[in-house]
Amino acid sequence: MKKNSLSLVLLLVLGAIALYLFLKKDNDVSSKMLNDFAIEDTASITKLFLADNDGNYSVLKKMDDGSWTVNDKYKARQQNVYLILRGLRNFEVKSTVPSEGVSAIISQIATKPIKLEVYQGGKKPTKIYYFGFATQDHYGNYALLEIPGEGKSKEPYIIKEKGFYGFIRPRMITMEEEWRSPVIFDYPTLNVKEVSVEYPAFPEQSFQIEWSGNNNIKLKDGNGNAFRNFDTLAVKNYLLHYKGIYVETYNNRLNTTQIDSVINTVAKAHITILDKSDQKTSVLVFDKGFVDPFLRDPEYNNLDPERFYILNEANELAIAQKLQWDPLLLPLNRFNPE
Repeated sequence: MKKNSLSLVLLLVLGAIALYLFLKKDNDVSSKMLNDFAIEDTASITKLFLADNDGNYSVLKKMDDGSWTVNDKYKARQQNVYLILRGLRNFEVKSTVPSEGVSAIISQIATKPIKLEVYQGGKKPTKIYYFGFATQDHYGNYALLEIPGEGKSKEPYIIKEKGFYGFIRPRMITMEEEWRSPVIFDYPTLNVKEVSVEYPAFPEQSFQIEWSGNNNIKLKDGNGNAFRNFDTLAVKNYLLHYKGIYVETYNNRLNTTQIDSVINTVAKAHITILDKSDQKTSVLVFDKGFVDPFLRDPEYNNLDPERFYILNEANELAIAQKLQWDPLLLPLNRFNPE
């Protein structure tokens, strides 16, 4: 009887050891997978989905030419996409969260997370990240990782990007408007055929430029009359500005009535570009007043000395910096036409 009891105890002990080793092995695999935040092959990433608990979301999709779009509506800020991809390639665990802080950090992530789903060609994400806030020293970010089919980590980690000293969450943008590309005129190789600048209040200073490469330049007035002599170098230098012109933001903070009051005034300028593929881009430039009466300054005719309003072809009003746009608004006489 004692022998049988001893055999039973031994069997139970051996079974317990085997179960422990099995679970330990399984946990080791899961732990390794659920703290492997990096994705080595970021070139295979085709879609990124970002969302927060306030209902904001952005779907970034990779196009055939390598560019990215946001919510199938706009070209995305390519540099911002690059920052996410660079992070995904270089994410590493800085440390685990001390056991006494795990509950609080999980609660924080659950309450105000930013969710990032990464797709690598398939219909389901390969990895899902939940980002909490930065650590107190701002050199790491609390995060949880989920791998579809494997589960979600039960403990948060402090992660960082190799070679980057800062925190990660700010680049995980969920607002569509913040992802939207600010590019208006984008001709890095000067693929420009015609430029027309009209000044409604000063039509005698309006001009047109036709360029077919090298010194094959024509300068015309606003009525289409060509000049025989003009400063070709000044014109070529002027065209260089169109390699990259941006707006600051489409978030103009104006209500519908205020927007109407802007676009129903006389525009400062009307700029139209025709590229060598006959694609046209046209915008209206408006002076920007101050909505807040406390910011108005008679010295500047109550106009913002640093910014313009830009109206694009979709009738969307954006804000742009004069520092970049002023060089486009040269008068005809700056080219010394004869």
